[in-house]
Amino acid sequence: MYDNFSGDFEAFSNSWWPYFIAMFIGIISAIRFYVGGAQCPKSHRMDGKIVIITGGASGLGFETAKNLAARGAHVVLAVRNEERGKRAQKELKKLYTNASIDVKLLDISSVASVRSFAHDIQTSYPKVDVLINNAAVIYQPFIKTPEGNELTLATNYLGPFLLTHLLLPLLNKSLNGRIINVSAMAHYSGKLRLDDLNMEKDYNEKDAFSQSKLALTIFTKYLATLLDNTRIHCNSVSPGLVRGTNHLENLPLQRSLWTKVSVWPWMWLFLKNPIQGCQSIVYLAVEPNLSNISGYYFSDCEIKEPADPVKDATLAQALYDRTSDMVNIAGRRIIEELKAKESQHAVNESGDNEDNF
Repeated sequence: MYDNFSGDFEAFSNSWWPYFIAMFIGIISAIRFYVGGAQCPKSHRMDGKIVIITGGASGLGFETAKNLAARGAHVVLAVRNEERGKRAQKELKKLYTNASIDVKLLDISSVASVRSFAHDIQTSYPKVDVLINNAAVIYQPFIKTPEGNELTLATNYLGPFLLTHLLLPLLNKSLNGRIINVSAMAHYSGKLRLDDLNMEKDYNEKDAFSQSKLALTIFTKYLATLLDNTRIHCNSVSPGLVRGTNHLENLPLQRSLWTKVSVWPWMWLFLKNPIQGCQSIVYLAVEPNLSNISGYYFSDCEIKEPADPVKDATLAQALYDRTSDMVNIAGRRIIEELKAKESQHAVNESGDNEDNF
Protein backbone atom coordinates (compact mmCIF):
# COMPACT_ATOMS: atom_id res chain seq x y z
CA MET A 1 0.00 0.00 0.00
CA TYR A 2 2.84 2.36 0.89
CA ASP A 3 4.59 1.44 -2.37
CA ASN A 4 1.43 2.25 -4.34
CA PHE A 5 1.10 5.63 -2.62
CA SER A 6 4.79 6.35 -3.14
CA GLY A 7 4.52 5.50 -6.80
CA ASP A 8 1.38 7.59 -7.30
CA PHE A 9 2.98 10.55 -5.54
CA GLU A 10 6.13 10.27 -7.64
CA ALA A 11 4.04 10.15 -10.82
CA PHE A 12 2.08 13.18 -9.67
CA SER A 13 5.18 15.16 -8.73
CA ASN A 14 6.75 14.44 -12.10
CA SER A 15 3.66 15.65 -13.96
CA TRP A 16 2.53 19.18 -14.82
CA TRP A 17 -0.09 19.21 -12.06
CA PRO A 18 2.09 20.76 -9.31
CA TYR A 19 2.90 23.63 -11.67
CA PHE A 20 -0.76 24.14 -12.54
CA ILE A 21 -1.73 24.13 -8.86
CA ALA A 22 1.08 26.51 -7.91
CA MET A 23 0.13 28.83 -10.78
CA PHE A 24 -3.54 28.74 -9.76
CA ILE A 25 -2.73 29.54 -6.11
CA GLY A 26 -0.35 32.29 -7.23
CA ILE A 27 -2.98 33.93 -9.45
CA ILE A 28 -5.62 33.76 -6.72
CA SER A 29 -3.18 35.23 -4.18
CA ALA A 30 -2.19 38.02 -6.58
CA ILE A 31 -5.84 38.94 -7.21
CA ARG A 32 -6.63 38.98 -3.50
CA PHE A 33 -3.53 41.10 -2.79
CA TYR A 34 -4.45 43.59 -5.51
CA VAL A 35 -8.12 43.78 -4.53
CA GLY A 36 -7.20 44.23 -0.85
CA GLY A 37 -5.74 47.68 -1.58
CA ALA A 38 -3.41 49.73 0.61
CA GLN A 39 -2.89 49.10 4.31
CA CYS A 40 -3.16 51.97 6.76
CA PRO A 41 -0.08 52.99 8.77
CA LYS A 42 0.01 51.08 12.05
CA SER A 43 1.76 53.50 14.39
CA HIS A 44 -0.33 56.69 14.60
CA ARG A 45 -2.20 57.06 17.89
CA MET A 46 -5.56 58.74 18.57
CA ASP A 47 -5.33 59.16 22.36
CA GLY A 48 -7.74 61.82 23.61
CA LYS A 49 -9.46 62.13 20.23
CA ILE A 50 -13.26 61.93 20.13
CA VAL A 51 -14.48 60.13 17.01
CA ILE A 52 -18.11 59.75 15.92
CA ILE A 53 -18.89 56.93 13.49
CA THR A 54 -22.38 56.65 12.04
CA GLY A 55 -23.38 53.07 11.34
CA GLY A 56 -20.65 51.91 13.69
CA ALA A 57 -22.25 48.67 14.86
CA SER A 58 -21.34 46.51 11.87
CA GLY A 59 -19.43 46.20 8.62
CA LEU A 60 -17.12 49.04 7.66
CA GLY A 61 -18.21 51.17 10.59
CA PHE A 62 -17.43 48.49 13.15
CA GLU A 63 -14.03 47.67 11.64
CA THR A 64 -13.21 51.38 11.60
CA ALA A 65 -14.27 51.66 15.24
CA LYS A 66 -12.14 48.63 16.13
CA ASN A 67 -9.08 50.13 14.43
CA LEU A 68 -9.47 53.55 16.04
CA ALA A 69 -10.26 52.13 19.48
CA ALA A 70 -7.00 50.18 19.30
CA ARG A 71 -5.24 53.51 18.75
CA GLY A 72 -6.74 54.99 21.92
CA ALA A 73 -9.58 57.03 20.43
CA HIS A 74 -12.78 57.73 22.36
CA VAL A 75 -15.25 56.19 19.92
CA VAL A 76 -18.93 57.14 19.72
CA LEU A 77 -20.99 54.54 17.88
CA ALA A 78 -23.96 56.31 16.31
CA VAL A 79 -26.43 53.49 15.66
CA ARG A 80 -30.07 53.02 14.74
CA ASN A 81 -30.46 49.76 16.67
CA GLU A 82 -29.54 50.03 20.34
CA GLU A 83 -29.21 46.27 20.86
CA ARG A 84 -26.71 45.92 18.01
CA GLY A 85 -24.88 48.98 19.26
CA LYS A 86 -24.53 47.54 22.76
CA ARG A 87 -23.36 44.26 21.28
CA ALA A 88 -20.68 46.06 19.25
CA GLN A 89 -19.66 48.04 22.33
CA LYS A 90 -19.31 44.85 24.36
CA GLU A 91 -17.18 43.22 21.67
CA LEU A 92 -14.89 46.24 21.43
CA LYS A 93 -14.50 46.41 25.21
CA LYS A 94 -13.62 42.72 25.22
CA LEU A 95 -10.89 43.33 22.63
CA TYR A 96 -9.59 46.50 24.27
CA THR A 97 -10.33 46.56 28.00
CA ASN A 98 -9.44 50.22 28.47
CA ALA A 99 -11.22 51.45 25.35
CA SER A 100 -13.69 54.34 25.67
CA ILE A 101 -16.76 53.33 23.67
CA ASP A 102 -20.11 55.12 23.82
CA VAL A 103 -23.33 54.16 22.08
CA LYS A 104 -25.74 56.85 20.90
CA LEU A 105 -28.99 56.33 19.03
CA LEU A 106 -29.27 57.91 15.59
CA ASP A 107 -31.53 57.32 12.62
CA ILE A 108 -29.55 59.28 10.05
CA SER A 109 -32.50 59.26 7.61
CA SER A 110 -34.67 61.26 10.07
CA VAL A 111 -34.19 65.01 10.39
CA ALA A 112 -35.71 64.92 13.87
CA SER A 113 -33.38 62.11 14.98
CA VAL A 114 -30.32 63.90 13.57
CA ARG A 115 -31.20 67.07 15.47
CA SER A 116 -31.81 65.13 18.69
CA PHE A 117 -28.53 63.24 18.31
CA ALA A 118 -26.58 66.45 17.62
CA HIS A 119 -28.05 68.07 20.74
CA ASP A 120 -27.03 65.00 22.77
CA ILE A 121 -23.47 65.21 21.42
CA GLN A 122 -23.29 68.95 22.12
CA THR A 123 -24.23 68.42 25.76
CA SER A 124 -22.08 65.31 26.25
CA TYR A 125 -18.71 66.21 24.75
CA PRO A 126 -16.47 69.29 24.80
CA LYS A 127 -15.37 68.77 21.19
CA VAL A 128 -15.45 66.39 18.24
CA ASP A 129 -12.16 65.57 16.54
CA VAL A 130 -13.39 63.31 13.76
CA LEU A 131 -16.85 62.82 12.27
CA ILE A 132 -17.14 59.79 9.99
CA ASN A 133 -20.37 59.80 7.98
CA ASN A 134 -20.39 56.09 7.18
CA ALA A 135 -24.01 54.90 7.53
CA ALA A 136 -25.64 54.14 4.19
CA VAL A 137 -28.30 52.08 2.46
CA ILE A 138 -28.40 50.63 -1.05
CA TYR A 139 -31.03 49.16 -3.36
CA GLN A 140 -34.01 50.36 -1.37
CA PRO A 141 -37.52 50.49 -2.80
CA PHE A 142 -39.08 53.93 -3.06
CA ILE A 143 -39.92 54.88 0.53
CA LYS A 144 -40.41 58.32 1.99
CA THR A 145 -39.20 59.38 5.42
CA PRO A 146 -41.59 61.19 7.81
CA GLU A 147 -40.17 64.48 6.49
CA GLY A 148 -41.10 63.48 2.93
CA ASN A 149 -37.63 62.65 1.59
CA GLU A 150 -36.70 59.52 -0.35
CA LEU A 151 -34.99 57.04 1.99
CA THR A 152 -31.74 56.46 0.06
CA LEU A 153 -31.16 60.19 -0.45
CA ALA A 154 -32.08 60.95 3.17
CA THR A 155 -29.75 58.28 4.61
CA ASN A 156 -26.75 58.68 2.33
CA TYR A 157 -26.77 62.44 1.81
CA LEU A 158 -29.37 64.63 3.53
CA GLY A 159 -28.71 63.18 7.00
CA PRO A 160 -24.92 63.52 6.80
CA PHE A 161 -25.34 67.05 5.38
CA LEU A 162 -27.47 68.11 8.34
CA LEU A 163 -25.42 66.30 10.99
CA THR A 164 -22.17 67.79 9.69
CA HIS A 165 -23.49 71.34 9.95
CA LEU A 166 -24.90 70.82 13.43
CA LEU A 167 -21.56 69.50 14.69
CA LEU A 168 -19.35 72.14 13.04
CA PRO A 169 -19.02 74.20 16.26
CA LEU A 170 -17.72 71.15 18.14
CA LEU A 171 -15.44 70.15 15.28
CA ASN A 172 -13.98 73.65 15.32
CA LYS A 173 -13.05 73.20 18.97
CA SER A 174 -10.63 70.47 17.92
CA LEU A 175 -7.13 71.51 16.94
CA ASN A 176 -7.71 69.67 13.67
CA GLY A 177 -11.35 68.74 13.13
CA ARG A 178 -11.85 66.18 10.38
CA ILE A 179 -15.00 65.28 8.45
CA ILE A 180 -14.82 62.02 6.51
CA ASN A 181 -17.71 61.32 4.14
CA VAL A 182 -17.81 57.72 2.92
CA SER A 183 -18.62 57.87 -0.76
CA ALA A 184 -18.53 55.02 -3.30
CA MET A 185 -17.23 54.18 -6.75
CA ALA A 186 -20.88 54.38 -7.82
CA HIS A 187 -20.66 58.19 -7.69
CA TYR A 188 -18.92 58.04 -11.09
CA SER A 189 -22.13 56.80 -12.69
CA GLY A 190 -24.40 59.13 -10.73
CA LYS A 191 -26.54 61.81 -12.31
CA LEU A 192 -27.71 64.70 -10.17
CA ARG A 193 -31.39 65.64 -10.56
CA LEU A 194 -31.51 69.03 -8.91
CA ASP A 195 -35.14 69.53 -9.85
CA ASP A 196 -36.12 66.11 -8.49
CA LEU A 197 -33.56 64.89 -5.93
CA ASN A 198 -36.15 62.54 -4.43
CA MET A 199 -36.58 60.92 -7.86
CA GLU A 200 -40.37 60.97 -7.57
CA LYS A 201 -40.82 61.14 -11.35
CA ASP A 202 -38.68 58.16 -12.31
CA TYR A 203 -37.29 56.13 -9.41
CA ASN A 204 -34.61 53.51 -9.84
CA GLU A 205 -32.84 51.79 -6.92
CA LYS A 206 -29.39 51.79 -8.51
CA ASP A 207 -29.67 55.39 -9.75
CA ALA A 208 -30.87 56.54 -6.32
CA PHE A 209 -27.75 55.12 -4.68
CA SER A 210 -25.30 56.52 -7.22
CA GLN A 211 -26.98 59.95 -7.10
CA SER A 212 -26.80 60.02 -3.29
CA LYS A 213 -23.08 59.24 -3.32
CA LEU A 214 -22.43 61.78 -6.07
CA ALA A 215 -24.27 64.43 -4.05
CA LEU A 216 -22.23 63.55 -0.94
CA THR A 217 -18.96 63.83 -2.88
CA ILE A 218 -19.95 67.17 -4.44
CA PHE A 219 -20.96 68.47 -1.02
CA THR A 220 -17.63 67.42 0.51
CA LYS A 221 -15.56 69.40 -1.98
CA TYR A 222 -17.81 72.46 -1.76
CA LEU A 223 -17.90 72.41 2.04
CA ALA A 224 -14.11 72.44 2.07
CA THR A 225 -14.15 75.77 0.21
CA LEU A 226 -16.67 77.21 2.68
CA LEU A 227 -14.56 76.06 5.63
CA ASP A 228 -11.38 77.63 4.29
CA ASN A 229 -9.41 79.39 7.05
CA THR A 230 -10.98 77.26 9.78
CA ARG A 231 -9.56 74.34 11.75
CA ILE A 232 -11.94 71.91 10.04
CA HIS A 233 -11.04 69.84 7.00
CA CYS A 234 -13.27 67.46 5.08
CA ASN A 235 -12.63 64.77 2.49
CA SER A 236 -14.60 62.00 0.84
CA VAL A 237 -13.40 58.43 0.48
CA SER A 238 -14.37 55.31 -1.42
CA PRO A 239 -13.72 52.08 0.49
CA GLY A 240 -13.98 50.14 -2.77
CA LEU A 241 -16.21 47.13 -3.30
CA VAL A 242 -16.63 45.50 0.11
CA ARG A 243 -18.34 42.27 1.06
CA GLY A 244 -19.67 41.44 4.52
CA THR A 245 -21.71 44.63 4.96
CA ASN A 246 -25.38 44.53 5.94
CA HIS A 247 -26.60 46.74 3.12
CA LEU A 248 -25.01 44.35 0.59
CA GLU A 249 -27.80 41.94 1.48
CA ASN A 250 -30.18 44.16 -0.49
CA LEU A 251 -28.36 43.60 -3.77
CA PRO A 252 -30.45 41.62 -6.32
CA LEU A 253 -27.81 38.85 -6.39
CA GLN A 254 -28.24 38.35 -2.63
CA ARG A 255 -31.99 37.83 -2.60
CA SER A 256 -32.06 34.05 -2.94
CA LEU A 257 -30.03 31.23 -1.43
CA TRP A 258 -29.00 29.87 -4.82
CA THR A 259 -27.59 33.16 -6.08
CA LYS A 260 -25.84 33.75 -2.75
CA VAL A 261 -24.08 30.38 -3.02
CA SER A 262 -23.21 30.82 -6.69
CA VAL A 263 -21.77 34.34 -6.40
CA TRP A 264 -19.98 33.90 -3.05
CA PRO A 265 -16.69 32.60 -4.54
CA TRP A 266 -16.56 35.59 -6.89
CA MET A 267 -17.39 38.02 -4.12
CA TRP A 268 -14.66 36.48 -1.98
CA LEU A 269 -12.18 36.80 -4.84
CA PHE A 270 -12.98 40.26 -6.18
CA LEU A 271 -14.36 42.20 -3.17
CA LYS A 272 -12.54 43.53 -0.13
CA ASN A 273 -13.43 42.36 3.34
CA PRO A 274 -14.46 45.06 5.86
CA ILE A 275 -10.98 45.19 7.42
CA GLN A 276 -9.47 45.99 4.03
CA GLY A 277 -12.34 48.33 3.17
CA CYS A 278 -11.88 50.52 6.24
CA GLN A 279 -8.18 51.22 5.61
CA SER A 280 -8.66 54.46 3.65
CA ILE A 281 -11.20 55.71 6.19
CA VAL A 282 -8.75 55.10 9.02
CA TYR A 283 -5.98 56.73 6.98
CA LEU A 284 -8.00 59.94 6.66
CA ALA A 285 -8.70 59.90 10.40
CA VAL A 286 -5.18 59.32 11.70
CA GLU A 287 -2.59 60.45 9.15
CA PRO A 288 -0.81 63.57 10.50
CA ASN A 289 0.26 64.72 7.03
CA LEU A 290 -3.39 65.25 6.08
CA SER A 291 -3.99 67.96 8.69
CA ASN A 292 -4.26 70.63 5.96
CA ILE A 293 -5.68 68.51 3.15
CA SER A 294 -9.32 69.28 2.42
CA GLY A 295 -11.85 68.85 -0.37
CA TYR A 296 -10.35 65.76 -1.99
CA TYR A 297 -11.61 62.33 -2.96
CA PHE A 298 -9.55 59.38 -1.69
CA SER A 299 -9.34 55.71 -2.57
CA ASP A 300 -6.75 53.18 -1.38
CA CYS A 301 -5.11 55.86 0.77
CA GLU A 302 -4.43 58.09 -2.23
CA ILE A 303 -6.03 61.17 -3.75
CA LYS A 304 -7.97 60.19 -6.86
CA GLU A 305 -9.86 62.14 -9.51
CA PRO A 306 -13.59 62.21 -8.70
CA ALA A 307 -16.40 62.34 -11.26
CA ASP A 308 -16.53 65.52 -13.37
CA PRO A 309 -19.68 66.96 -11.70
CA VAL A 310 -17.77 67.08 -8.39
CA LYS A 311 -15.56 69.80 -9.90
CA ASP A 312 -18.50 71.94 -11.09
CA ALA A 313 -18.60 74.85 -8.60
CA THR A 314 -21.88 76.25 -9.98
CA LEU A 315 -23.59 72.88 -9.62
CA ALA A 316 -22.14 72.46 -6.12
CA GLN A 317 -23.48 75.82 -4.99
CA ALA A 318 -26.94 75.06 -6.37
CA LEU A 319 -26.95 71.65 -4.68
CA TYR A 320 -25.82 73.16 -1.38
CA ASP A 321 -28.59 75.76 -1.37
CA ARG A 322 -31.22 73.21 -2.43
CA THR A 323 -30.15 70.81 0.31
CA SER A 324 -30.13 73.52 2.98
CA ASP A 325 -33.77 74.19 2.12
CA MET A 326 -34.68 70.50 2.22
CA VAL A 327 -33.30 69.97 5.74
CA ASN A 328 -34.24 73.48 6.90
CA ILE A 329 -30.83 74.71 8.00
CA ALA A 330 -28.97 77.95 7.35
CA GLY A 331 -25.68 76.29 6.51
CA ARG A 332 -23.84 79.39 5.33
CA ARG A 333 -24.83 81.35 8.41
CA ILE A 334 -23.53 78.61 10.71
CA ILE A 335 -20.18 78.73 8.93
CA GLU A 336 -20.05 82.54 8.93
CA GLU A 337 -20.73 82.60 12.69
CA LEU A 338 -18.07 79.98 13.21
CA LYS A 339 -15.53 82.04 11.25
CA ALA A 340 -16.51 85.21 13.10
CA LYS A 341 -15.83 83.52 16.44
CA GLU A 342 -12.53 82.24 15.08
CA SER A 343 -11.52 85.76 14.02
CA GLN A 344 -12.53 87.23 17.38
CA HIS A 345 -10.58 84.53 19.17
CA ALA A 346 -7.51 85.37 17.08
CA VAL A 347 -7.90 89.08 17.91
CA ASN A 348 -8.20 88.34 21.63
CA GLU A 349 -5.14 86.12 21.55
CA SER A 350 -3.20 88.84 19.72
CA GLY A 351 -4.21 91.38 22.37
CA ASP A 352 -3.19 89.05 25.18
CA ASN A 353 0.20 88.53 23.57
CA GLU A 354 0.74 92.29 23.27
CA ASP A 355 -0.15 92.78 26.94
CA ASN A 356 2.26 90.01 27.92
CA PHE A 357 4.99 91.60 25.86
